[in-house]
Amino acid sequence: MAASSASPAQPRRNRSGIFLRPAGAVLLCVLIFSVPIDPSLAQFVQLVSARKYYTLYLSSGPNGGQEPLLREIFLSRFRNFGPTFLNSVWHDELPGQPYLEYRDSIDGKPIPARKIGNAYWDQVAFPGGREIELRTDALQRVLPRDPARKIDFFEDSIQWSGWRPPIEDYWIVVDLGKMYASFRRAPAFGLGGSAPPAFPEFLANQVVRVLPAGYRVQGSTIWWHFRRIYAPQGFTTLHVEWKAWYR
Repeated sequence: MAASSASPAQPRRNRSGIFLRPAGAVLLCVLIFSVPIDPSLAQFVQLVSARKYYTLYLSSGPNGGQEPLLREIFLSRFRNFGPTFLNSVWHDELPGQPYLEYRDSIDGKPIPARKIGNAYWDQVAFPGGREIELRTDALQRVLPRDPARKIDFFEDSIQWSGWRPPIEDYWIVVDLGKMYASFRRAPAFGLGGSAPPAFPEFLANQVVRVLPAGYRVQGSTIWWHFRRIYAPQGFTTLHVEWKAWYR
């Protein structure tokens, strides 16, 4: 699997998405959806690309304060080399942290999602000899994780298995621009003053931890990009942790 130096593109409909690992980092690949595909059919379906976008920002909270929200846009492109078939796809939400918004679409057309327990389920048609793009748009609250230390974080499990290799492209993109803009308006933790901190200083002093290692920084965005993934399965956890100056 090769690392890429390309810049992260913005999410658009009918655009494939993916995430890769930088050179020297441990291989950590994850897919947003769980798909229990029949082994006899899995040999025909390639996960061509996956692209996961996360945007953090502050919003007015229920008690007059501010709370962080997380906007997620996930795009996965599949190519079916075999016959047409239907398959169930699901997306888990965290227990006790339901989505404020959730919707799915295929090639820009909305599809109904059923919520069963803590998961959203779709029936997806994989047309023979064609590609499709599955897109998810979701919004959730980021709950306090360590109130005593004023530490917040979000995590997302990324996993995949069973698809016909290779995954051509895989992107993970975390946009901290809106959080950084809010921090500049109300700097804290001794970083205040007449000159608001630049983003590298914000990243070094306020963003406590980012995993997996090996991310790149462009503007106020951190990202990973991988190409030509042949591993039959993978699992990792995206983890972004920061000081909650707004609480």
